[in-house]
Amino acid sequence: MLRRFLLTALLFGSTLALAQTTPPAPVSSALLPPISDAPIYVAYPPDGSSVEFDHVLLEGSVKPGASLTLRGQPVEVGADGLFIEWVPLTPGENLLTLESTQGGVVARQTLKVTSAPPQVPAGAAQIVEGSVLPAFDRVAYVQPPSLEMREVPVAFSGSAGGTATFKVGDLGPFPMAETSPGRYEGTFLLPATLAAAPVQFTLSARDGTTATASSPGQLSVTGTGVRVAEVTATIPGRGLQAGTFVWRNGRGRNYAVFPRPGVQALVVGEEGTSYTVQASATLTLNAPKTTLTLRPEGTPLPRAIFTRIDVKAGETHSEVRLDLPLRVPFSVEQSATPGASSLALRLFHTFSDVDYIVSDSPGGAVRDVRWVQESDGVTRVQVELSGAPWGYDTTYEGTTLVLRLRNAPAIDARAPLRGRTIVIDPGHGGEDFGGAGALRVPEKNLNLPIALRVAELLREKGATVALTRETDVEIPIYDRPLLAETRNADLLVSIHANALPDGVDPRTKRGSGVYYFQPQARPLAEALLASLVGQLPDVGNDGVHYQNLALARPSTQLSVLIETAFLTDKSNLRLLMSAAGRERMAQAIALGLERFYRSAAAQPRPRPPR
Repeated sequence: MLRRFLLTALLFGSTLALAQTTPPAPVSSALLPPISDAPIYVAYPPDGSSVEFDHVLLEGSVKPGASLTLRGQPVEVGADGLFIEWVPLTPGENLLTLESTQGGVVARQTLKVTSAPPQVPAGAAQIVEGSVLPAFDRVAYVQPPSLEMREVPVAFSGSAGGTATFKVGDLGPFPMAETSPGRYEGTFLLPATLAAAPVQFTLSARDGTTATASSPGQLSVTGTGVRVAEVTATIPGRGLQAGTFVWRNGRGRNYAVFPRPGVQALVVGEEGTSYTVQASATLTLNAPKTTLTLRPEGTPLPRAIFTRIDVKAGETHSEVRLDLPLRVPFSVEQSATPGASSLALRLFHTFSDVDYIVSDSPGGAVRDVRWVQESDGVTRVQVELSGAPWGYDTTYEGTTLVLRLRNAPAIDARAPLRGRTIVIDPGHGGEDFGGAGALRVPEKNLNLPIALRVAELLREKGATVALTRETDVEIPIYDRPLLAETRNADLLVSIHANALPDGVDPRTKRGSGVYYFQPQARPLAEALLASLVGQLPDVGNDGVHYQNLALARPSTQLSVLIETAFLTDKSNLRLLMSAAGRERMAQAIALGLERFYRSAAAQPRPRPPR
């Protein structure tokens, strides 16, 4: 109530007497303070910028009623002063001179924008500086146990249509393939031992000229030196899946492991700022060195044998508990097949000797648990679920690995929002402005009133709502899902506005879009998009998107990110700038959430545990 009164007072310039006689206005109707009063305001591009394209998106505004020219040619300007132009550039430096006129007063502004598209050298042989791989200062490996782990990619960019080879020390030359014009790639198979040596490249052009270059990184292989390391990074939360800590497969497959403190891993090499971690006989991962501390030499290799799996069902969560002798790396993959609900938990450096799985009571989210020894040192625990999960996380309690699953909530179909806990995140804030606003209001100040109004609407229907911010402050990115975890929220909904990157014509993209990463959140994303498109058909439909975003990745609750509209589309931006438009968006989001819960209430719910 205090927030609503303050915003209403700001809107009407009122005092307490006004609040007593005038109904409070929705927070989405609050005036948006401009960030500039200049006669010409350019939101993008910044002066002195460089783009890799032959066009640039020029967006900004002049004073309402003013005219505008670009390089002496008239520019279409709306009654509100808005202009968005797709401006052609010539190679090199371009001067964009803008001149506005209003009431006989002329204002002028010049921007320098450099067009520097990636050039494929032609003619004489050239190797592009900075294009050579490996690029790290040091790339060292222990004797790898499998052929797959011994393949090291090498590459460079240079003159197109040539013939390329590489050598490593005295080994080679080996041929390279031109995979795209001017891009040459190859693979080096590590030998049993290799003294530190750079990769030396030779490119021969059609005119008979040659060019050579060496990698900044040196390859080396030793027959000894396998080390055990332990995760010592402070990793927040249970299911945030923070990208700053993730271990990724470096050979082209989208495979990721989110480590937990105390986990022991086998280090078989290093590449610059990463250790090479051997997860299995055929899988290596690049782990940031900041996550690991090497244990003393002689530390035994991690090897876990477990004999017990417990399944426990509680009122709000079900658990699958694996009693291990030490903490080992693991991965969790949720089924994305429509109609299938399961989680695959893979444990590395692990062997199972379980012949009986203990389930203390029926009910809850878990329907069945099975395990299989996938390969030497990799155990897969397959968890079949009673329905689509409402959230899950995996962490260690001592050396017991606990997969915790949120049971489907009991929802009253007549009042589906009553008693539900939802976290709403107004994207960006403080020094993080988000996308540039051509009408002098940045994205952060458009997201906030919409989010505040969504919270009001949900509370009116009985929901408990927490906002990650209620004022113009910057909240660290992982503090936002951490709030949802600590509040045990059903949902995390982050509200943003979209914008196009360099090189994309602004006339080609508009509309509302919703992003998800965990398959469990797709039905929520679909419900929100259907509501936005249904309630705001004039905005457009940008679809439901699968994308690995920090605010869609958290798994403890259903997490989605909404892009309400495009800042780079004139009609979309004008809708975001209007109080009526923001109110329609807030209403659509709240309606989408209510419909999602109502649909969930109609789904069969597993019987609660006895």
